[in-house]
Amino acid sequence: MALWRISNHADLEGLGGERADGRWHSAARGKRIVYLSEHPALALVEAVANMRGNPRLFPDRYQLMRVTVPDDLVIPSVGTIAGNWREDVRRTRAIGDAWLEGRESALFAVPSAVAPESMNYMLNPRHADAEKVAFEWSRWIDYDKRLFHLH
Repeated sequence: MALWRISNHADLEGLGGERADGRWHSAARGKRIVYLSEHPALALVEAVANMRGNPRLFPDRYQLMRVTVPDDLVIPSVGTIAGNWREDVRRTRAIGDAWLEGRESALFAVPSAVAPESMNYMLNPRHADAEKVAFEWSRWIDYDKRLFHLH
């Protein structure tokens, strides 16, 4: 299986999880996490949805990474989440934090808040099976300025 990521860092170390909260985790020292998407287009939508500020100051390009996961790796899923989970970030963070603390698996499947019929995957780089998840390649791609309404 291939998973996708957009990041300035071409690795799976997950250091950003220590520095900033995310939809599915709260930041803390030693808490590493890597967010991945099931498709490159979803990774792009997630990246754009998280951009803040003046679109004229956004970067000109992004780094797309392909990550491979062996077919025999068990990937649990959060399953169906009742209620308004897309607006309840405290709830989704609690779910992700519990998964990270439980160290049950290297990957955990969660729905995308911006495209709820699509799946994102969280990688715990400190789980023993994380070494089976491999960074395959990355390349830089120019943003299509229409995404930011800049013509």
